[in-house]
Amino acid sequence: MSQAVKVLLATGSVAVLLAAVLWLACGLLGGTARGKRIARALNIPRPAIIAHRGASYLAPESTLPAYLMARELGADYLEIDLQRTKDGTLVAVHDDDLSRTTNVTDVFPGREKDTIDTFTFAELAQLDAGAWFNRAFPDRARGSFKELRILRMDDVIAVAASGSKRPGLYIETKAASRFPGIEEQLVNVLKRRGWIGTGQAEPIDRVIFQSFEPGSLSKLKELAPGVPRLLLLDEVMVEKEGFDSLMKTAADVGSGIGTWGTRWAFSPHWSVAVSPGRYLTTWPWHTGRAHRAGLFVHPWTINERWEMWMVILSGADGFFTDRTDVALSVCGRSGPDGLQTFWDRIGY
Repeated sequence: MSQAVKVLLATGSVAVLLAAVLWLACGLLGGTARGKRIARALNIPRPAIIAHRGASYLAPESTLPAYLMARELGADYLEIDLQRTKDGTLVAVHDDDLSRTTNVTDVFPGREKDTIDTFTFAELAQLDAGAWFNRAFPDRARGSFKELRILRMDDVIAVAASGSKRPGLYIETKAASRFPGIEEQLVNVLKRRGWIGTGQAEPIDRVIFQSFEPGSLSKLKELAPGVPRLLLLDEVMVEKEGFDSLMKTAADVGSGIGTWGTRWAFSPHWSVAVSPGRYLTTWPWHTGRAHRAGLFVHPWTINERWEMWMVILSGADGFFTDRTDVALSVCGRSGPDGLQTFWDRIGY
């Protein structure tokens, strides 16, 4: 019996018990057994806990304390949104511009909406990538978050390769078409750092590639065929191409599919102008169809306990989350008794 079901049963509620039974049945529809076989064949932990931009609920996203905390908590993978600077440095930044997560308006007035590729890394190094978090989330603010810096990919690799635990890397080629040749550059860095090898015996479980762009995954397939690749989906893609067509594309260029969670389906950020429907892609029948197509399923971004239980019971093979601490508990792994011990351990 899964830890999620044990927690549900512990509540003692008949309604919750019935819900658990229903979702267990849905898990069968989701092809749980098939999902296990797919994950085992690729050496991917199941359920995989993927730290979305690090432990980004607890610390500023994609910064050193976020990745250090995710590592020490025990995430299976550190997720990286990969972009490239004007002078060719690979950096971990999610947004196209720097206005949300840095003080770019103060340091480079008039450039706050410029894309990452218009800045040199030396310019990015002048920005504070942490103070915004303290203003946005005062209940989670820490003085040590001030003046955090944007990380290079090499910095994140160094985090994953050290410490008491050794997570893998889950790397998204972000807006890849804007960065010609980024796939070759990425693979070369990983080979140089010993994260992927040149033959089929490479430890493929340490790295997973992901992208919303099938063309980028196709290039990565040619460059590093032994590394699993996941096609991310959004509502616009599903509206234009349909779920079945996207599963075929995912199988052609990779071995996994990244659906979105229920919370995202009802998010105000949904592209209602282009995609008026409210698709729920984490339903077990969608997961089952993906498993029958030979694809593992990792939904994004799952932060609430109830939704973590839902996607696991529906047959998903893991999930992206800002809440590594909560995910460990839900998945029946040793969650933290208190976070301060971890803050002390990583020096923040």
